[in-house]
Amino acid sequence: MTRAALSCLVLVLTACDGAANSGDPPAEPAKKVEAAAPAKPEAPETPPAPKYPQGEADEACAKILVVAWQGAEGAEPTVTRDKAAAQARAAELQKKLSSGTAFAELAGESDEPRTKAKGGAMGTYAQDKWPEKYAPLKDVVFALGIGETAAPVEHPHGFVVAQRCKVEKVHTRHILVRYAGAKNAEAEIKRSKDAALKLATELHAEASAAGADFEALAKKRSEDSSAERGGDLGSVGRGMFAPAFEAAAFALKPGELSAVVETDFGFHVIQRVD
Repeated sequence: MTRAALSCLVLVLTACDGAANSGDPPAEPAKKVEAAAPAKPEAPETPPAPKYPQGEADEACAKILVVAWQGAEGAEPTVTRDKAAAQARAAELQKKLSSGTAFAELAGESDEPRTKAKGGAMGTYAQDKWPEKYAPLKDVVFALGIGETAAPVEHPHGFVVAQRCKVEKVHTRHILVRYAGAKNAEAEIKRSKDAALKLATELHAEASAAGADFEALAKKRSEDSSAERGGDLGSVGRGMFAPAFEAAAFALKPGELSAVVETDFGFHVIQRVD
């Protein structure tokens, strides 16, 4: 073998030996990377049921019981309990209402004459028209759900237990006949109560006749400031009218007339408006 051939053989063997004895591991094949699955969106939380129907967030109907103590503002002379006893009694009434006792059953316990006469009805008010007299109750009432009763709230007139009621409204027109001595009757009103009832009955018959125009009749004959609007009182919530007027108005169907209704203001003929 020639020296050139031997040199070539050595070079070949050296290269093969180097490849066989190399310490480097063979390269691993590239792994397939799976794409991450998109994250599932979290289900939205179910919003809590509203405490009151839509539209009542800014308007509330309230009923109240007032438990006065001796010396409280406007307290009747017959009230002899002290402040601690008044607070305890108010707590008892609140507990009864919260346990399901009907408000009407406890309305007679109230020491506030105006709301007591209306079965505890304080009225229906928008937030921006809430009466100043009951300012301490405003936030309390608006925080309640329909039918819920608040803990007693201290008020100059006594401890007040408030319950929120559903807003219900009625749209009415009326004809009012006053008599001497009726509430808000002007000095020129001289007719007797019997004469006022007789006139109201006649007007009721006239308003009930076929084709009668109640609005025109109210403009002509009603003795209330609403006469210029055809007797229209607008849409009014519970607790805002005298009890007898309210009961009659809510009992009517649209377009119907009430019988003659007596209140402290005189005698009314009421029409419910659609």
